[in-house]
Amino acid sequence: MSNRAQTGKLRRELRFSKSAIEANLRELGKELSQVRPLVDAFMDSDGLLTLYGSELLLLEKALGIGFGEPAVQLVGELVSVKSVPPGTGISYGYLAKTEQPTNLGLVAIGFSDGIPRVATNQVSVVIDNKSFRSIGRIAMDQLVVDLQDLVPELGAEVELFTHHFPLSEWSRVTGFTQLEILGRITARVERTWAE
Repeated sequence: MSNRAQTGKLRRELRFSKSAIEANLRELGKELSQVRPLVDAFMDSDGLLTLYGSELLLLEKALGIGFGEPAVQLVGELVSVKSVPPGTGISYGYLAKTEQPTNLGLVAIGFSDGIPRVATNQVSVVIDNKSFRSIGRIAMDQLVVDLQDLVPELGAEVELFTHHFPLSEWSRVTGFTQLEILGRITARVERTWAE
């Protein structure tokens, strides 16, 4: 049984938390209605191109980048789980191999969605409130996670930019600023609002 958001469509979402954005803006003495054009620009995959210096700085604060509560999350979908023996090479070039028997999960999100490929073997994701490390090269449409002995349900939501491995950590391991990482997320990834 799949728990996909939309049957027949893989889940790829960049989610913006309205409550977190409003809380961050309150700390600045502002309201969402005052900066809504900036936030709305971010809902468009090319929207950052329409913003200028001071607007980008305010948008960063609204999104919780270096200030306040993180207000943006990237979500993918678990599409496959496979049990493998020790010594199994993973993804293109076999940059990683399993050290023991494990379950590998295939997540339908990759560098064509804007995930920095330099994050290969360096990041973690969350599935069902549990953190798992990414293993192997980040490919065009997918990345692999080491599930150890767990087998989450296919279609499960895979969270990136989480409290377990926040956007600031993605920035640290990739060398891109947090806003650069968000700005790389392509139009194929749906922009949505969450409470």
